[in-house]
Amino acid sequence: MTPLALLAILLPFATAAPAGDSIHAPPYVARRLADGVYAVLGDTGRGTEGRSNAGFIVTSAGVVVVDALASPRQGEALLRTIRAVTRQPIRWLVLTHHHPDHTFGAVVFRRAGARVIAHPDARTLASEGGPDALLANWVRVVGLDAMRGFEFADSADRPVSGSDTLRLGGRAIVITHPGAGHTAGDLVVWLPAERVLFAGDLLVEDGVTMVVDGSGPALRRCLDFIDSLRPRIVVPGHGGIPRSSDALVARTRAYVIGLETDMRAAVEHGVPMQRALATLPPADVDRPVSLNSRRRRNAARVYVEEEHAYMGLTDSLP
Repeated sequence: MTPLALLAILLPFATAAPAGDSIHAPPYVARRLADGVYAVLGDTGRGTEGRSNAGFIVTSAGVVVVDALASPRQGEALLRTIRAVTRQPIRWLVLTHHHPDHTFGAVVFRRAGARVIAHPDARTLASEGGPDALLANWVRVVGLDAMRGFEFADSADRPVSGSDTLRLGGRAIVITHPGAGHTAGDLVVWLPAERVLFAGDLLVEDGVTMVVDGSGPALRRCLDFIDSLRPRIVVPGHGGIPRSSDALVARTRAYVIGLETDMRAAVEHGVPMQRALATLPPADVDRPVSLNSRRRRNAARVYVEEEHAYMGLTDSLP
């Protein structure tokens, strides 16, 4: 079944599009970070429940877009935002990972002529039920109107599983897989001349990066990699740009290390997972990425990691 056919079936059951996502939604605001480098920030203060961040880089030979937002409607608004800055052709779309809130607007940029740079590993828990289930679940999040014209468009024309440098219009744009901290397919976009980093969801505004599709140890290695770049500006996957990128990295690292320490102690003392999780606030009903839900889901993942490490099974996790 094609995505369009599935959307037609879902029409009677779909929720209305959220406020502010109507067909007449204006372009977003582009924040200039350096010459030709822009961030398009989503919601601030909502953690990963708010609209994700995106960005774009204008060169004399075309535009490189970083992430595509959560729906064709949002992708169209992002494209209008870019068009308010430049009429240069859209050459590339870089996806920092394969979660729908960063990729489901990708079809807009493919239709505008972009080729996609992404990690070839698109596995996530959200996609385990297959593409139809993923699409149906996402329609319930953003509404059917926002998804009109949708097609899956996150497959890489230029796959990156290590490091690659895109040279366009005299700019060097380094795209790197620093590890599977947030998902198996994490990429970061680094502009060495400007020292600007688009970090995707390896960093989020409240410091509670989800590791359900990644791992605690891998996230710590990713944070070390970010520190090694000494960025001047970091654009997180969600939320405002921090005044100090070092502080956000340190906060995220402290959270992960503290969680690992707590879950390791629970495992070593024979505390069952549910009792260990009971020390945390309960997850929020129907809010799987709220702060409380992220903390609890991360704790469950890290408990299993520590349990496997304790038993010498560190290579057995997906």
